[in-house]
Amino acid sequence: MITKLLSTAVKLYLRSQVSQVEDLQVKISGKNRQIITGYIPQVFLSCKKGIYQGLHLREIEVNGDNIAVNLPEVLKKKPLKLLEPIIVAVKLGLDGNDLFNSLDSELLQSGLTDIWKIILESEREVLRDFPLVGFNIEWNNIAIANQELNFSGTYQDNTNKEKKLILSTGVFLCNSHTLCLSPLKIANDSDSIAELIEKVEIDLGKDVYLEKLVVASQQILCSGKITVNN
Repeated sequence: MITKLLSTAVKLYLRSQVSQVEDLQVKISGKNRQIITGYIPQVFLSCKKGIYQGLHLREIEVNGDNIAVNLPEVLKKKPLKLLEPIIVAVKLGLDGNDLFNSLDSELLQSGLTDIWKIILESEREVLRDFPLVGFNIEWNNIAIANQELNFSGTYQDNTNKEKKLILSTGVFLCNSHTLCLSPLKIANDSDSIAELIEKVEIDLGKDVYLEKLVVASQQILCSGKITVNN
């Protein structure tokens, strides 16, 4: 009974956090006396076509084990807290349409801006003749093709003239905590394409452990584990 009530409560909460979701499944496993004390042996979540803060996700699965929360305090109307960090297994899938439809998301635009800054810093010498440093890029297109991610955006140059920027890159795992971008190709309205020989590495942090990343057939598939702290 308690697991069903808690599963329903979690499902209602998740629906309140997204603007769209299909086939939302929540399964909480454990004995009543365990859950009452705040120990949840296992939680499984899955959904299709979810939209969270403008991010479009085709499919997602999340598994968490041995979760300790302050459930007795929650029953007294106090905020929910994790008592210990947990490691959750995540599987995620999205396609080119999902990426394109996510371009209005502040989360995606912020992420692309951060990646662009890393590229500029890593390839400073190669890009010294490209008038790109210091300009804010507004990314307006993204596509998956030939095992690459292709981006395009616009920026205002020193004369306030709008120019186009094109970025293409392969994406793969250097290791479980690091993404690699290579080969990188960059072009704008007035310059020919510059191919960057050195790969650019993006540190995902110690709380991320990616096991698989596939960019192919117009889709991105990834799986791994994330440490969730309170």
